[in-house]
Amino acid sequence: MATNYTPHPGELDKLIDIVHVVNDLNENGYPVARDDVVCRQIWAGVKDASSSYGHAADTDISTVGLRFHIRWRDDVKVGMTVLYEDERHEIVQIGNVGFNRAYLELFTKKVEGVR
Repeated sequence: MATNYTPHPGELDKLIDIVHVVNDLNENGYPVARDDVVCRQIWAGVKDASSSYGHAADTDISTVGLRFHIRWRDDVKVGMTVLYEDERHEIVQIGNVGFNRAYLELFTKKVEGVR
């Protein structure tokens, strides 16, 4: 779902990394997740999209939804992870802002259980 909002280049003022999580096996044959960097230190604009707080199964749940605007790239896919301010945000949807291949809008989600 792309919005009609086109970011001003000056609004891309945060540095982010985009990684793809790859599952490897360690020397003992156990699975180990590692980050395969797709985009390192790219400029992005960040906006709150859909943050919420709820209660389920005797646990408080915090869901942070952010929108990242970046310059157009064709190597970013749904399921990859945005690293921003030492936190991991999973990309759940990608939009082509203005449908002219100038910017991408990354809708992300981070879910945490808090006590």
